[in-house]
Amino acid sequence: MIDICAYPILGGHMSTLKETSKDKRDDGVEAYMTQSAKPVVNFDKVKDEYVKSLRLSEIPKSNDALFADGKGRLIFVEFKNGYMDRAKQFAVRKKIYDSVLILSDIISVGISSLRTNVEYILVYNETVNAKNPDVINDKKTHIQPSASFDTFARGVGGLAGEEYVCFGVKIFENYCFKKVHTYTEKEFAHYLSIL
Repeated sequence: MIDICAYPILGGHMSTLKETSKDKRDDGVEAYMTQSAKPVVNFDKVKDEYVKSLRLSEIPKSNDALFADGKGRLIFVEFKNGYMDRAKQFAVRKKIYDSVLILSDIISVGISSLRTNVEYILVYNETVNAKNPDVINDKKTHIQPSASFDTFARGVGGLAGEEYVCFGVKIFENYCFKKVHTYTEKEFAHYLSIL
């Protein structure tokens, strides 16, 4: 198990899930994707500190939060409150790659260790993405996307013993992370309640 607080750059940027889920809309109104006060590392701030002395021509992207689940795993969390179009999906993939490299360097472990000990969760806004064709499990389909089909697909996946993962992030499972999850805000609240 990796002790987050043993690394000053991680332990020095503690926050809450609620604060790391904050989204400032175009109209200036702040919205939160979770109300959880669970302590987490604000990984955006870790990235900012990490790159200060590197003199980079392009600043890496980063996931929003990192926390220990109490079962020996670290969990990366990315919150996406808006519509997940192709450009945002690409940006999420870049955040994953950059965050994995940064964490790997900070804790001095290789990707094989992360693959064994780290999971990833993308929390998305179900209402905004209700008609997003990429929510339909990233498979080409001739069925019109809808919230009811999304519910059906999740149910069938559950019966088959497979978790429903959308937006193209499943490719990181068994590559960078032990498991990859995509949760609506409600599903994420349930996940936190059973930790």
